[in-house]
Amino acid sequence: MTDLPTFLRNIILFWLVLYAIGILLERKRVKHFKVGFFYLEISTDPRLLSRPIGIISRLIGPLYKLSIALTVALSIISSIYLVKITIDSLFGPKVAQIVPVIPGVTLDITVPSLLSIFIVLLAHEVLGHAVMSYRFEVPVKKIAFFILFFLLGAFVEPDEESLRKLNRSKRMGIYSAGIFSNFITFLVFLMITMLIFPGFSLDSSSARPSGVYVERVFEGGPSEGLIPEGVVIRAVDGYSVKDLSSLSEALRKFKPGDEVYILTDRGNFKVRLGSRPDDPRLPYLGVQLSPIPYFDPSIPMPSGISIQLLEFLLLTMVFSIGLAAINSLPMLPLDGGLVLSEILSFYVDDKLARKLTWTISAPFALILIYNALLFFLG
Repeated sequence: MTDLPTFLRNIILFWLVLYAIGILLERKRVKHFKVGFFYLEISTDPRLLSRPIGIISRLIGPLYKLSIALTVALSIISSIYLVKITIDSLFGPKVAQIVPVIPGVTLDITVPSLLSIFIVLLAHEVLGHAVMSYRFEVPVKKIAFFILFFLLGAFVEPDEESLRKLNRSKRMGIYSAGIFSNFITFLVFLMITMLIFPGFSLDSSSARPSGVYVERVFEGGPSEGLIPEGVVIRAVDGYSVKDLSSLSEALRKFKPGDEVYILTDRGNFKVRLGSRPDDPRLPYLGVQLSPIPYFDPSIPMPSGISIQLLEFLLLTMVFSIGLAAINSLPMLPLDGGLVLSEILSFYVDDKLARKLTWTISAPFALILIYNALLFFLG
């Protein structure tokens, strides 16, 4: 994570560059590019995507009832989980269970992280809402991606009049399509991950990692000039290393000043261990390690590419299921709230259904705000 002063400096420079680009494009009268006060929007004409959207709509369009059922089920599960962790934090340790995704603050700005966010937003808005709108012949006015200060997002703007003319089931199909698409994205990326990295598993107890990846060697540290960056540590003096935990366990068998052989994917390296800055009694290798365990890929590739690919796949899975869960909550204007309003409309008139949904939305909004504050202030 980036420290606050660095983040603020970077965000100001970022927006200065964007404003300069926006002024230039405005003079050139470039369409589909809009810059406002800490707001950037890049849109496209939906007609340009009508062909691929039409093909996809024929494949997943008939599954709209399954999409509604999944949204309702996920809404119940997400609501119970959110209430549970909130009660636990109120009457127990103040530990944040929800981490807001804010590039540059809670998420390092890297190619894998930005690409995964783009894929997840594309799946939710275009492959979800736009595809299902096409299926039910609801015109889409705009498809856009935006940046609001430091938050990344996207939206699809369907024709409201055409949307209102649909029956409730079809409207719910459109509302729930983004969640369904994110869930499918999660499953697809999970299968891809398990194919490329056979040792990977969602269950950490059954996963079979094969080492830890060295992201950086600290200047002046015991490994400087000895262990190169980008290697995978597999053993320390004969003690097998599978992940960060096993590496720590292996190092604890030695003391500062001991010489050890570090087995990597590029050979053996002899290192005299130093002392940890925070506790001189403990041995120190002087390297920054990836928090993601390294899994040997089934396709030969350099370790640096392998760890970035795994990071991209993992982030896409996490963001997909996270966005689906948040959007399924029974609160407006989220997809789950829209679906809830339509369900209530089967039993009461539309106006009362919307009022009831807003009434249900209020406590969930407060709970989300509380959990966000717990993360930043707790």
